[in-house]
Amino acid sequence: MLAIEIELLGGRYAATEYNDRSKAEWPPHPARFFSALVAALHANETVDPEEREALRWLEQQPSPSLDVDLFPDDERGRRHVLDVYVPVNDISLVGDVEQPLRLARDEVAKLSLEPRTPENDKRLLNAKKLVDRETRKLEALIAEQQIVSASPSKKELKTVTALMPHRRTRQVRTFPVAIPADPRFTFVWPETPPAVLEAAIERLCGRVARLGHSSSLVRCVIVRRPCTPTLVPDEGGETVLRVIGPGQLERLEREFMHHQGIESRVLPSRPQRYGPPRCDPADSPIPSVFSPDWITLERVGGARLLSSRATDLAKALRAALIEQHGARTLPEWLSGHGEDGSPSESPHVAFISLPFVGHPHADASIQGCAIVLPRGLAEAERSGLMRLIAAWERDRVDRSDGTMMLGGPTFPPVRMRRVELSEKVSLNPGTWCGPARRFVTATPIALDRNPGNLRSNLERTAHRASLEAQRSVMEACERIGLPRPLSVEISLTPLLQGAQPLGSYSPWPGQPGRTPRVRVYAEIHFADRIRGPVLLGAGRYFGLGLCLPIFERDSQ
Repeated sequence: MLAIEIELLGGRYAATEYNDRSKAEWPPHPARFFSALVAALHANETVDPEEREALRWLEQQPSPSLDVDLFPDDERGRRHVLDVYVPVNDISLVGDVEQPLRLARDEVAKLSLEPRTPENDKRLLNAKKLVDRETRKLEALIAEQQIVSASPSKKELKTVTALMPHRRTRQVRTFPVAIPADPRFTFVWPETPPAVLEAAIERLCGRVARLGHSSSLVRCVIVRRPCTPTLVPDEGGETVLRVIGPGQLERLEREFMHHQGIESRVLPSRPQRYGPPRCDPADSPIPSVFSPDWITLERVGGARLLSSRATDLAKALRAALIEQHGARTLPEWLSGHGEDGSPSESPHVAFISLPFVGHPHADASIQGCAIVLPRGLAEAERSGLMRLIAAWERDRVDRSDGTMMLGGPTFPPVRMRRVELSEKVSLNPGTWCGPARRFVTATPIALDRNPGNLRSNLERTAHRASLEAQRSVMEACERIGLPRPLSVEISLTPLLQGAQPLGSYSPWPGQPGRTPRVRVYAEIHFADRIRGPVLLGAGRYFGLGLCLPIFERDSQ
C-alpha cells in the first residue's frame, strides 16, 4: 500500500469545480495531485530520472481511494462565493511577444511525432532553426526593454500608464474555497512501489508546496499507518473525480509545451465514479454492456443541429474514423461486422449525439457527440482506438484553436473539440449513466420488429401493437445485459422537455430496399438500480434509443 497524506496548512482548499465555476472542488481530485507531483518534478533544473520513473509507476496504478472528510448535503464547509473584480493582464497594450516562439515550438513538437523521412527531417530542421531565430528575437526585445529611456515618447508614456493596476479594465473573478473539518486527507493506492521509487515519490512530495490555487499551501508526506478510505472507485458511486491513466506524465508535458503557462489549458484526465465502501456487493447497480468511459466531442461552432439529426452526426463521426483507418481491414469492435460481413454478435463501439433535453429550458440542440466504448473492451483494442482518434485529431485539428470540422452530405459542417470533462450537463457521462431505476428515452427507439399499427382504433389494434412494442423494448433491455424491466410505457409523443417529435427524424435505417423501423418513445421502470448508458433498439450504435436516467430519492 502507498498512502500519501496531504495537510492543508491554512485549513482551506482553493480550487474550482471543473463544471461549476461558483463551487469549490471537494474532495480534491487525484489528477490534480498528480499534476502537482509533475510540477515538483520539473521544479529542479535537472529532472531526476528516478523521480520520473516513480511517476511513470504511479500513472500505471489503478485509481486511488481517499480517506477524506466529506461534506453533508447542505454544502456546509464550502465558503460563500462573492464576485471579485480584478485587473486583467491585458497583453493587447504591448502585444503577445511570445506567441511566435510558442507557435514555432508547437510546430517542432508536432513534426517530432511524425515518421522519419527525408522530407519530414528537413521540415523539422527548419522548424528548429525558426525556434532559434524567434528565441534570439525575444531575448533582444527583452534586453531592449531593460534600457531606461531618458525621454520617453508620448506613446510609451500612454502605454506604461495604461498598464498601471488602477487604469486596467477589471474582470469578474470568483475564488471558491472549501474548509473541511479535518484539514488532512489521504490518497491510498493498493500497491507498494519498489523502495527506490518510494524514496523518489517521497522526495517529490517534499517539494509539493501547493495544491490547486497558489493560496492552498500544503504539506505532503508518505504515511505508513493503516488508512480507512471513505471514498473508493465505484461504477455505481455518485461522486465523479478526475483521475489519470498511463501516459499522463507525457500528456502534461506536451500540454505545457503548448500553453507555456500562458494560454488557457485543460487538465488531461478521465472521469471516475467514487462512492463509500460497500459492505454488500449486491448493492451495486446493474451495468449495461456499454461503458461510462466515453470520448466526448463538444460542439463549439458551425451548424446548430437538433436532436432529430442525431444519427446523421453519429454516422459522420464513425465515417471519419473509418476513413482515418484507411484501407486496412476494419476491426470488429469498430465496424460492428464480422469478417464475413455479418453483424457482430459482440458489443462494439457506439457513436451517439448528446442533445439538451429533460430541462425546463431544453431546446433539443445537440451539444456534442461521444464515442461510447463497450464494457470490457480489451486493453489492446482500446489502445488501438485511442491511437486512431489521436491520428484523426492530428490530421484534422486546427492548431490555432484545437477544433475540428465534422460534416456530412446531409448537413453543414459542425466545429468540434475533444474535451475530457465539460461544464455542459448534456456532455457529462454521469447525466446519462445513472444509476437509477427509471429511464426515459431522449431519442426514439427503433424497434427490432414491427409491432403493428400503433395508431389504429379498429378492434383494439393499437392496444395489441402497444403490448408488442412493450415486449420489444423489454427484450432490447435484455439484449444489452440488463434485467427485464418491471414496466414499459410506450408513447408516440416525446416524454422529455425539449425532445423532438417522431416525424422530425429521418426513417431508420434509411437505406434503399430496407423497410423503415417503427419508432417509439418509452418510459422504462426497473426493479433494481441500473448503471447506463442505456442504448436500446436497432439504431443504438448510432444514438437512437438513448435513455435519460430520472434520479429520484427513492431510487438512490
